[in-house]
Amino acid sequence: MTEDHKIVRDPIHGDIKITGCLIDLIETPEVQRLHNIKQLGFAHLVFPGAHHTRFEHSLGCSMVASQIADILALKETEKKLLTCAAQLHDIGHGPFSHTLESILLQRFGVDHVDLTEKLILGSYAVFDGNEQQFISASSVHEILDKHHVEKKEIVKIIRGNISKRAYLGQLLNSTIDVDQLDYLMRDAYYTGVAYGMIDLQRLLRTMMIYKENLTMMRKGVNVVENILMARALMYSSVYFHKTVRIPELMLSKALEEISDAEPFEFFRMTDAEIMISLKSMGRFQREIVTRLKYRDLFKQAYAVSLFDLNKEEIKIVKTLEDVSIRRQKEHEIEEVFHIPNGHIIIDVPRPELLRAEPRINNTDIHVINRNEMKSLDDFTPVASAIRSRVAPDWALMLITDEKYRKTVAKKVKRLLFS
Repeated sequence: MTEDHKIVRDPIHGDIKITGCLIDLIETPEVQRLHNIKQLGFAHLVFPGAHHTRFEHSLGCSMVASQIADILALKETEKKLLTCAAQLHDIGHGPFSHTLESILLQRFGVDHVDLTEKLILGSYAVFDGNEQQFISASSVHEILDKHHVEKKEIVKIIRGNISKRAYLGQLLNSTIDVDQLDYLMRDAYYTGVAYGMIDLQRLLRTMMIYKENLTMMRKGVNVVENILMARALMYSSVYFHKTVRIPELMLSKALEEISDAEPFEFFRMTDAEIMISLKSMGRFQREIVTRLKYRDLFKQAYAVSLFDLNKEEIKIVKTLEDVSIRRQKEHEIEEVFHIPNGHIIIDVPRPELLRAEPRINNTDIHVINRNEMKSLDDFTPVASAIRSRVAPDWALMLITDEKYRKTVAKKVKRLLFS
């Protein structure tokens, strides 16, 4: 007898019932690989419980998508598209999630969403040259074809650019989508912080579709306020915590310093595989991987917030958003202080934050009140306050080995802004 459903026990949502084509999708190599990709990169070095993975997040997204599809009385075909998109939206992530994405973007102009699209359409594979011979499971694009699911429609939903039935894209890519609902609750639980507590069931029951767009009932405004605040606080206190950011910068630097590195090959790897691979690629890479293994991290030598910079200094920081200019400045500082190559790292995080989470300043939610559609700003000042909030805490940070930190800290401001 063929199994028609599976039950997975999840600490956030309880029992998750998996049915239909989702049973086959979770068995694909692309989805199973997510077991080995940490959801929060190196956050476990600061929040020891944060060892959860992209797999469980994807499963949670699919469950929330299924719930909301039932509440909104979506058609079965729409529900299938939405839940499949929710399950697959992160399959393009590389090792340690967003950690290495900036390198892929710099060299090839693509990100994890582009790779997700390629995997769904079958134009890219997660296998390296020797792996596929050992795997019998079908790939994502084969399963979608088997169940007659439109692959291009799933891609549109993931990207949030579906024109007709806009609510389908908005349910996975908007201010209050199922992706954010799951990761805020899940990340708060595993990091042990209190910021991500959301009344999910009340929120779902105040959502509605109006003129083919996702909207909120007036009585759901307070829950939306909670979500917007949770998101802002999680970004400043967890995702861009200084000591979470530092190991991410170190690993990125280790990969960047390999002149003939092929980023796509690294993106196929899991967290463990990239650490093993880098360790054999040179002395600097071996040093960085060893230091990450034993949490012997670089230290902050200098940091400055946007509010402490004058107009001329802000212009200089803006120029350092260009990675080539930033690397040149790092080499200049290394030469001045006679520091080995790779041991000065300048971080200008704002552009990367906006790439990792383009929704961070998005508070554009329509609220239905007495059959009239209004903006969230008409009901609460929280939305505008969130938009004016600056995260992370630093506009520029410089990190280096502890043995160079004090020397660098004394003179580096003049070198950075001269």
